[in-house]
Amino acid sequence: MNKILALALNTTREAIRNRVLYSIIAFAILMVGISAIFGSASIGDQTRYIKDFSLMSISLFGVIIAVTLGVNLLHQELSKKTILNTLSKPVARWQFLLGKFFGLLLTLSAVILGMALGLGAFLTLLEGRFDSAILVVAFASLLEITVVIAFAMFFSSLVVTPTLAGMFTIGCFIAGRSTQYLDYFVAQGSSTIVQVITQILDAILPRLDYFLIGDRLVHGDTISAANLLYLVGYAAAYSSVLLLVAAGLFSRREFK
Repeated sequence: MNKILALALNTTREAIRNRVLYSIIAFAILMVGISAIFGSASIGDQTRYIKDFSLMSISLFGVIIAVTLGVNLLHQELSKKTILNTLSKPVARWQFLLGKFFGLLLTLSAVILGMALGLGAFLTLLEGRFDSAILVVAFASLLEITVVIAFAMFFSSLVVTPTLAGMFTIGCFIAGRSTQYLDYFVAQGSSTIVQVITQILDAILPRLDYFLIGDRLVHGDTISAANLLYLVGYAAAYSSVLLLVAAGLFSRREFK
C-alpha cells in the first residue's frame, strides 16, 4: 500500500506540472463569464440556467482532463524509459498501474472540488446561500470520471499510441452516456439478432447515464443516500474490473 501511495503522490505532482491548475483557473474565468452572459440573457430562473450550464461544464471538463492525462501517463513513462527505473525496484507492475490510477484520481478530485467550490461561491453571491446539491452533483461527476480514468488506463495498457487509447476511451465514454437508448431497440420489437447484440452491449458498456443527476437536483428533486451509495458501488466495481484486466495485460507487455 505504501508503494501505491508513493506512486500516486508522484503522479499527482507530475499532473500538477502538466498545468492542471492553470486549467482550473481558465475554467473558472470562462465559467463566470459565460454564466453571467447566460444569466442576464435568460428568461425565467436565471440561477437555474447558470447551474445547468456550469455543472455540465464541470462534468465534461473533468472528462477531458481524465482522458488527456490518463492516456499519456503510461506512454510518457515508456517513452522516457523512466518506468524501467521504477520497476527495477521492488515494485510490481500492478502496483505501478494502481499508483498511476489513484494519482490521477486524486488530481481529478482536486480539480472537480475546486470547480464545484468556485461555482458554489459564485452562486452564493447571487442567491445569498450555498447550495449543497452542487457538491452532490460534483461527486457523481467524479464517480463517472473514475470509470473514464479506468478506461484510459485499460486502453493505455492495451495499445501503443496515446492517440488510439484516447480515441477508444472517448468512444467508450460516448457509448456509456448513450446506453439508455439501447432500450429503444428492444421496445421497438427489433429482430432477435439486434436484441441479442443490444443485450450484450448493455451488459458490457458502462451505464454512465446513471451519474447524470444534475438536472434532477437543479430542478428541485432529491437523490437518496441509497441511490448515491449504489453509484459509488457501481463505479468501484466497474473500475475494479477494468483495472484487473489492465493489470493482466500490462504484466505481459514487453518494454522496448
